[in-house]
Amino acid sequence: MKKFTFAIMALAAMTFASCGNSTKSGDAADSTAVDTTSFEQSQLKASVKMHLDSLATLVNEKQFDAIEDNIKAGKIKLTDEDKKVKPSYLLSPEAAANLTSMGQKYAAYAMLAADREVANAYGMDVKGYDETLSKLAADINDPAMKKASEATGKQAQAQVLYKEMEAEGRINFYWIMSSAATLETVYVMAQNLDKFCVGYTDDQIANITFRMVCVIDALDNLSAYDPQVMGVSEALTPLKTLNAITVDQFKKQLNDAKEQIAASRAAFLK
Repeated sequence: MKKFTFAIMALAAMTFASCGNSTKSGDAADSTAVDTTSFEQSQLKASVKMHLDSLATLVNEKQFDAIEDNIKAGKIKLTDEDKKVKPSYLLSPEAAANLTSMGQKYAAYAMLAADREVANAYGMDVKGYDETLSKLAADINDPAMKKASEATGKQAQAQVLYKEMEAEGRINFYWIMSSAATLETVYVMAQNLDKFCVGYTDDQIANITFRMVCVIDALDNLSAYDPQVMGVSEALTPLKTLNAITVDQFKKQLNDAKEQIAASRAAFLK
């Protein structure tokens, strides 16, 4: 299973977001397979494509460690007592059981991959996550994900994923997945500010909020071309307030926006 970071943009979420009417607003675009006729790269104006390419480059450059990476490195310390209280806020693998749109499946893959790593850090059984992720990957059937997993390094994986999904005409799903992964990171951090924000530097926090700005910008640009993206873009609007550049600022903003973050995240798979 790929790291929390790769899920995010495959980036990882870390090159990842959420939604208002959720990704379900574009159900006509799919069900069991990607409908490439609903979204073609040729629809994008050259100026929009150039802007999206630039945003993808910026997002992929803004790296930071996953929560589980920080736990393994000893930056975030989960005691035996901490591990006795299992997190109830993680997305359950069963949440992917009745998804219909391809946008939802990409989003669920990113979110579950992120939560799988947190669950593992708490010593929880992750078999259900692994089985669901394998099923989602099969349903999505995106060659870009396999090619990205074969690249070395998080940034290289993210670059390959973007390049390949763009070539396939799936750039909309790339940004949906990236936004979902990023949002899930922010959501998990908001659930336990004192524990999960400890492992990050001010620069990494600035990278997280900058990544969110870029993802929202990309979705805003793509919303004119794809109904699914429009739903995601609208749902992320409340998160435009996240602009912290220090850990202390970020903790305060997450605390203030905790309900909005939870609502955005909940809307993603509806």
